[in-house]
Amino acid sequence: MPDQIKLQEPITNGSLRATNFFNGRLVTGTDLTREQDSRREAVRRIGKAVGTGIVYGLEVEKDYLAGNDPVVNVSAGLAVNCCGQSLYLSQDTNVNLLERFGAAAQSSSIFGECQPLQVGTYTAGYGLYLLVLTPAQKSEGSAPTSGLNNAFSTCNTDVILETAQFRLLAIDPFLSGETLPNQQKLRNYLAYRCFGVEETQKFFADPLGFSIKSYGLIDEMRDSVLSDSDVPLAIINWTSTGIKFVEMWAVRRRLIKRNDNEDWRQLFGERRKAETEAMMNQFADQIKQMESETANLTTIEADDIFRYLPPAGIIPLASPGKKGFDPDNFFGNLGSTEITSTDGDRLRDLLDQAISHEPIDLQTNEEIQLYYVRENIQAFDDGENVRKVLVFARHSLPYIGVARFDEATWNGESFSSPIN
Repeated sequence: MPDQIKLQEPITNGSLRATNFFNGRLVTGTDLTREQDSRREAVRRIGKAVGTGIVYGLEVEKDYLAGNDPVVNVSAGLAVNCCGQSLYLSQDTNVNLLERFGAAAQSSSIFGECQPLQVGTYTAGYGLYLLVLTPAQKSEGSAPTSGLNNAFSTCNTDVILETAQFRLLAIDPFLSGETLPNQQKLRNYLAYRCFGVEETQKFFADPLGFSIKSYGLIDEMRDSVLSDSDVPLAIINWTSTGIKFVEMWAVRRRLIKRNDNEDWRQLFGERRKAETEAMMNQFADQIKQMESETANLTTIEADDIFRYLPPAGIIPLASPGKKGFDPDNFFGNLGSTEITSTDGDRLRDLLDQAISHEPIDLQTNEEIQLYYVRENIQAFDDGENVRKVLVFARHSLPYIGVARFDEATWNGESFSSPIN
């Protein structure tokens, strides 16, 4: 039981301790270090109030010029880790995943409450890996001293760099015992393992009796090799033919504020919303890669590549001279019988609402509502250089079809007309 205190009694535990400077005081290195520590602690508390995740940049992609060598490009950017520390990469950087720096920078000791970095977790070889950015410290230069023999002094470092470093953590040990899908479905499988879909679905069966305090692959790794100091950037699939894919959005998250409601964190707070946004970005990113690597998209069926789809998304359609999908093949018998039309200004509302919905499980028989976008079809028909697109949405999302005067037809609970 905590000690009782009186009203208006100052609480000193956890207080910031700043050095009191005054004329005539003898200032020592200890005094100045305490001042630096106080400043860092104040910044850390602000960082924790802002949230955890990536502020901007830090996008990871395969270096196609490296051939079969495991090299990735990471763009400049800023992130905040779970300890409230900001991690900054000032310029775009190429990272060789095969080699480790001989005298690696030390892990940062600025934040005592962070877990120490686990070492020896990476052994070069083919497999699945998590690339993270983590704080580091490095000494630089020597400062002139007074009263010390500089030739033997070990404390005269001029500057301590508060910097960052990349680490690579093996994922395969956390998937042992699981039956992994083939290479085609592996990327989607890993993404939704990170989103923790199978665990979060259990909540709906027993909302008052089931508590989700942690879920997903990243939370599992937090319990062992992944430190609170680490910011996950991407999952990398390294094979004998080089890097097969780089999956950012499975682990990449925008800043997420802390949620103290542990029992209902799936319904309240920022985490699940950020994860659903990541689902939509993950799908769009994978579709983009498929466009660049697949000669013919019209024969692809969704369940050949995906087990889950985000609650809403957009795909390009095949048209003369432009690569795209065939909606009949892609969605099969799960797509709505008719593709209705909607207005472009209704898309934002659809996507905003989709953030609060669960992903589409392609192993169920849920109907997926399909839409054309009126402005897109009109521009395409007018001969403009645009790609014809199709919007899909989970059955639980509100219907956004728009009826046209003198042409609307009634069809169950939805009505719309061809676009003229």
